[in-house]
Amino acid sequence: MKKILGVLSLAFLMFSCDDGDIVVTDFAIEDADLDVCGLDEKVIFAVNNDGVYESISLILDATGPINDTVNGALISEIGDHQFNLSSNNRLIYRIYDGPIDSDYFCSSVPPSTPRVIQEFISGDAGTVTISVAYTDNLEETADTDGDGVPNYLEGYDPNLSDAEMLDTDGDGIPDYLDIDDDGDNVLTEDEINPEEGSWEEFDFLDTDGDGTPDYLDPDDDGDGALTRNEVNGNDLANLDEGQYLNPLNYDQQDGIPDYLNSEFQRNFDNPTYIQNEIQRSVVTEVTISGFSLRDSDGNSPDINTNIAFEMGSFTSSFTIIYERNVNNEEEEEETEVE
Repeated sequence: MKKILGVLSLAFLMFSCDDGDIVVTDFAIEDADLDVCGLDEKVIFAVNNDGVYESISLILDATGPINDTVNGALISEIGDHQFNLSSNNRLIYRIYDGPIDSDYFCSSVPPSTPRVIQEFISGDAGTVTISVAYTDNLEETADTDGDGVPNYLEGYDPNLSDAEMLDTDGDGIPDYLDIDDDGDNVLTEDEINPEEGSWEEFDFLDTDGDGTPDYLDPDDDGDGALTRNEVNGNDLANLDEGQYLNPLNYDQQDGIPDYLNSEFQRNFDNPTYIQNEIQRSVVTEVTISGFSLRDSDGNSPDINTNIAFEMGSFTSSFTIIYERNVNNEEEEEETEVE
């Protein structure tokens, strides 16, 4: 990684004001690949050990708008989030007498080495913008829900909201995020059975030959009983929390599930549903505008900026549970940041 700030007198395009302060008009850096400490520390940082041992870090208020401990994320909501630099939200630049690593920022007790030679800390001026965007729906062949059907075959359109996109079973979850597109309690990935390289021909399994592939057909064998209801209701009492009655587990002949055999029919009103849990990937970009830096020892003039400093970005993934809702009121819960 290139120098973040370098030796201060060389790293900026700057000029001095009459009051002795330094005004920065440009940082001689590129966007950094940022690292992040856990939710307790909430530190975003980048280090450079090439020639000059230095770091730049953003220490965030653990009780502020970025405190998403419920969802286990720095910020889980997609979009732009702004807050001001302050005594609690601080930007810090440091020069050290030796190389540094992530332990320096992420340990509950910072190591005694390397030693800080010079430190500049932000004041109350400045605005931090943290922008969060999904990255798992950008590629043409992306399969966001991992069900084996690419987004482009599931009605994904980046110009539409999730509520406006194709939702085959009407459960409030668009198909590109739904691991059971037809709501029949058989995973989409277990119903498609495409031949190798057959996506363009839409060669999906269609058991009853009605022209609707099984993964979109609520009655796969066309016997008049919904696939999700071709289960044994006596098993309902034995289910643990989060389990569901899966039609794949019920057959009366030759190992063929009843929901694929029109000669055998069950019809229990199945109240259970597959929990729609998928992985989402995001990129988080950090930009800081209009800030100033002050030498913590008071030996150097203040550094003021009139630029938008693009600190850098980092990627992360979340386990998200999209709640199925027959009233089309979609809810979602995010957990387990990786």
